[in-house]
Amino acid sequence: MSSFPQKSPAEQLVDEVANLVPSFLQDPIDLEMSKGNAAVMVIDAAGRIHGQLFGDNAAKNRWCFGIANRKVIQVWSTGYATGFFEELVYSGKLDDEPFGMSRPDFIGWEGGVPLHTADGALMAAAFSGFRGVKDIEIIVRAAALIPGLSVKRDRVRQAL
Repeated sequence: MSSFPQKSPAEQLVDEVANLVPSFLQDPIDLEMSKGNAAVMVIDAAGRIHGQLFGDNAAKNRWCFGIANRKVIQVWSTGYATGFFEELVYSGKLDDEPFGMSRPDFIGWEGGVPLHTADGALMAAAFSGFRGVKDIEIIVRAAALIPGLSVKRDRVRQAL
């Protein structure tokens, strides 16, 4: 038996994203866009915040952290992926009032993803630094590597 406590699903997710970042940086578009700087943030079912910054440019990391923060808070508040939530609200398919968010506060950019833990609780994750579709992909791929963690598929736009 290991003397180290088992990592939580949120900690595991951050670790798996960190493992995937180098392969995503092989894409010249995302490398040029990020210059190797990005951020991942997770809010677990208990409301604890986990995350990591990537790269060595403090200004770029501050920007990525701010965007990832806005994305993850919106997912945590609404249970919907960023981008998809706005699409539903602006098309009149979802009322934003119950979520306590004002429309000027919507992030709109993709990269925030709602997840289910093994017991069905909501966990919110977000990545910022790459193109929106890649911000989503890195979270989805990392989540697939963690037993009991799954994308809340009815709350995301694209088929994953």
